[in-house]
Amino acid sequence: MNEPRTIAIRLPNGDTVRADELDGSAPGYVYVHGLGSVRTGTKSDSLLHYARDRGRAFVRYDQRGHGESSGTIGAVTITELITDALVVARRQPSCILVGSSLGGLVAAFASALVPERVRALCLIAPAIGLATDLRGRLDADGCMQTSNGLRFPVLRHVLDDAKNLGEERLASRIVVPTLIVHGTKDDVVPWRASERFHAAIPTAKKDLWIVDGGDHRLADHGPAMWRRLERLLDDAP
Repeated sequence: MNEPRTIAIRLPNGDTVRADELDGSAPGYVYVHGLGSVRTGTKSDSLLHYARDRGRAFVRYDQRGHGESSGTIGAVTITELITDALVVARRQPSCILVGSSLGGLVAAFASALVPERVRALCLIAPAIGLATDLRGRLDADGCMQTSNGLRFPVLRHVLDDAKNLGEERLASRIVVPTLIVHGTKDDVVPWRASERFHAAIPTAKKDLWIVDGGDHRLADHGPAMWRRLERLLDDAP
């Protein structure tokens, strides 16, 4: 059976991200996890199995500041995370970007920058509004706390970077087939944010799945998401 290999991907600044990479055909899947999470987990395992069953390439990686990758959470900017996603995506001739929460925001920016390499985009409870209101999400000590209880300081240059990203224009820059999935019981990111984001995407090849009763993780909905994404991809020109 085709098994993924663990690799270290060198970044232009000398840092590294640790990844699991599976050989297969293009377009391959690139999975980007959320804030305070790691590359392994229920959703990424599900996508790995889905890709392997179809002979598709697949890669998942720990974002900088997370897991086995270098960097410090709260000190790595969103721009740097987007750059890292592009480095990983360029390992494949073409890819399907799948991002969860913060990873969804990162994947959306990446797809806007290199639409010629991205066949489709899947955003799972994307952290819409995080960049525009990052400062407002900090406590009195300048720290942020994730949904899994991790608390860390966010440095000034990270706040400045987020403010200058231009997230308010992001949806209008997405031109690839896009699936957005969000649960109505998400207590981290309001599902209405995804509804507004979806409406602002100009491409006709888009789908919004609001999961009644779904939480922020949507861990049990992986197979259904991948099938829905595949249908959207099949309909793409």
